[in-house]
Amino acid sequence: MRERTRRLAATGLDYLAILAWMTILGVASLVVFLVRGELPDTLGTIGPVGSQLVYFLLLTFVVGIYLYRTEAGPHHATWGKRRMGLEVTGADGAAPSRAKILLRTIVKLLPWELAHFFVWQMMYVYYREGYESEPPPWIFVGLNAASAAALLYVVMVLATGRGPHDAAAGTTVRLRAAAAT
Repeated sequence: MRERTRRLAATGLDYLAILAWMTILGVASLVVFLVRGELPDTLGTIGPVGSQLVYFLLLTFVVGIYLYRTEAGPHHATWGKRRMGLEVTGADGAAPSRAKILLRTIVKLLPWELAHFFVWQMMYVYYREGYESEPPPWIFVGLNAASAAALLYVVMVLATGRGPHDAAAGTTVRLRAAAAT
């Protein structure tokens, strides 16, 4: 299996881990709903930016910690990468520094969090003005930009073997030495 195909498969496996966390959050939300009879009105109390911050801490931050801890750890690989025999290295093949892994993680999650920002903005427009209202064009421009960025990440990995997060951090994903033999 080619490294790029392995890398996409590893991403799919990692999304299973992320989906498991999202399922836990969903069950917790269900419990809150069953106990209170409603979910907290974050949009009404703290607005779109406050709501995004709360959900950033519950989802994106936790995913970022997972990515950082596993790729900065002794295996330099997420659960999915380990299953596919891959590891993150510096562009020179050496183990990447924690600072490089932190930068890699932040850049990797940027399109995801940008999309969340614009979705919260759209939800707030509907919350304030109703679903008949028309969100301002900048929200759709932002959503499309976030989608285009995510697509660019995939295209770059398929075309070059390195995504923008690798280019920014000076890292690459390679077969582990034991997996290469």
